[in-house]
Amino acid sequence: MLKENCKKYLIKKVVRPLVIISVAFLTVFFVSVNTVAQCSGFAKAVVKPELSPFLHDGNYNATILGEGETIVLRKTVFKGQKYRLLVKGVPELPKLHFRVLDANSGLLFDNSQVEFASSWDFDVQTTRTIEVEVSVPDDENPEIDTGGCVAILFGLELD
Repeated sequence: MLKENCKKYLIKKVVRPLVIISVAFLTVFFVSVNTVAQCSGFAKAVVKPELSPFLHDGNYNATILGEGETIVLRKTVFKGQKYRLLVKGVPELPKLHFRVLDANSGLLFDNSQVEFASSWDFDVQTTRTIEVEVSVPDDENPEIDTGGCVAILFGLELD
């Protein structure tokens, strides 16, 4: 009798909560994976063609951002190459703000100075690592919190 009560107690107090936590974790995990996959699909289908005539470097940098959020991407660029940087979000997002910084946090480009352009073409004089800082500005309507996919792609000019 004591053994049977102990089993019931273990099932009720230990096993059930573990099963519930496991199911919740797996649900969140698969929803996140699906969302990232959709974001990668947006980068491939919508954003990549806008790199033309530059050749895509093969990396799809895409994530979900909401208003007021910022992401930083580090990338090594190589001397003698000409690049196109393209930063694009889904239409529901406000215009994205992006800045390009060198290793010493020196400003190389700020799209807010050119009417929030979504791309920047640049020549590299020395091989170095740059940082691309992308922000989703707060929208005018504080009651609606907007979020969505943001893609950051690089293309190389072919000689």
